[in-house]
Amino acid sequence: MSLVTPFWFKQRQAKAEPAGENTYRLSGPNLRDAFISIRPGDNGRWSAALRLAADGPDVDVTPAEFEKPAEAWEAAFELYRRTVIV
Repeated sequence: MSLVTPFWFKQRQAKAEPAGENTYRLSGPNLRDAFISIRPGDNGRWSAALRLAADGPDVDVTPAEFEKPAEAWEAAFELYRRTVIV
């Protein structure tokens, strides 16, 4: 399954590049680089996380509450939007 980026992400001329398993490096003009990832939880659901450096700590994480990986990716982009863009 390929990553589906939100509409606003394309408007900002941002790019998402694979940076490991279930991880993408996000970059764009006048935007700080960041890394988003999704992880399976113990309950069979998915969580999303945001880091500002590849080897840095998680800046923000959601609970493992998303049924599908695509929903967790949407949440990961929202974490990025709230932290880096707004």
